[in-house]
Amino acid sequence: MNDNNVILTTAVDALKSRHPKEDIAIAHDDEHAILKIWGKVFVCVVVPNLTAGGLVAASPVNTRGLKKKQILYVTVNATPKVLDAAVDNEFNVLDCAGNYHIEFRNNRGVLFFSWSNRGEKPVGNRRNDTAYPIFKDAGIKAIFYFLCDRKNIDHTYREIQQATGLSIGTVKNIIDGMVYHKFVKIEGRKRFLINIDRLLMLWSSNYVLNLKPKLLLAKMDFRAHRQDDWKKIELPKGMYWGGEPAAAVLDNFLYPGEFTVYTEVPAPMLMKTGAVIPNNQGLITIYKKFWNFDNGNDTVPPILIYADLMETGNGRCIEAAQKLKENELKYLF
Repeated sequence: MNDNNVILTTAVDALKSRHPKEDIAIAHDDEHAILKIWGKVFVCVVVPNLTAGGLVAASPVNTRGLKKKQILYVTVNATPKVLDAAVDNEFNVLDCAGNYHIEFRNNRGVLFFSWSNRGEKPVGNRRNDTAYPIFKDAGIKAIFYFLCDRKNIDHTYREIQQATGLSIGTVKNIIDGMVYHKFVKIEGRKRFLINIDRLLMLWSSNYVLNLKPKLLLAKMDFRAHRQDDWKKIELPKGMYWGGEPAAAVLDNFLYPGEFTVYTEVPAPMLMKTGAVIPNNQGLITIYKKFWNFDNGNDTVPPILIYADLMETGNGRCIEAAQKLKENELKYLF
């Protein structure tokens, strides 16, 4: 069974668990998986790492002219932004955790039914509750270290512990869990990352949903007429650009609309640049740096820039994330 079929089956099972008495079934035609609810047909389009921007920009492909209301986008984890975009733009979305927005209207626009559910925890590990939860906070930090450099997975437990700040026992549990979930292969005394594309997808979505909100420190904004000069700002030592400005620094592909900063020093130190002021509605969001190893420059590691960009749902940012994956992250593949 390929990954898309696993995602589809898991998502439909989650939907059935919320509506156990309803008539819900999967069928297939020559081209598509079909979900039937009360006999009403939805063409299933599996997009493992669906974003709000990707959803809004979506257009029916090979769906025989079906309207978007008759298409169901199936993904691993539908973020609140994705669900909001589904409601605002009248798309149907279902994820593997049991979050969804599904409506069916006839050709005259008459609503037959409308189902919605949100707030279910994102999918990380569901095959075995006794396996270590590799996509909780500790696992997210460790996997971040492994994705920053493929060779890091083969470091000693002590080296990994020093780089991540986790205990040696936790490091061992995470690696064992990654072996169990087929993200790490062991050959002799060597460890290797495998299924990296899927690992990147799950790490990015779980980082955004689970860990990133806990790292929020402050919001700020530029002083008048200083936003256009953001590149001239010399960040205090211990602060690093993330997200859109980091992508702009790396390849100058986009002009930032929102500004992300990660810091290991007190957030108010950014005001010493003279370019910013506190503002809870400002364009600058400051997060706590969660890794212990050196960046080597004034931007966060590319793997984190990728996750920040994918979270935005903005089409230009998604395009920048894909360019990042093809260039700065090509070492992973």
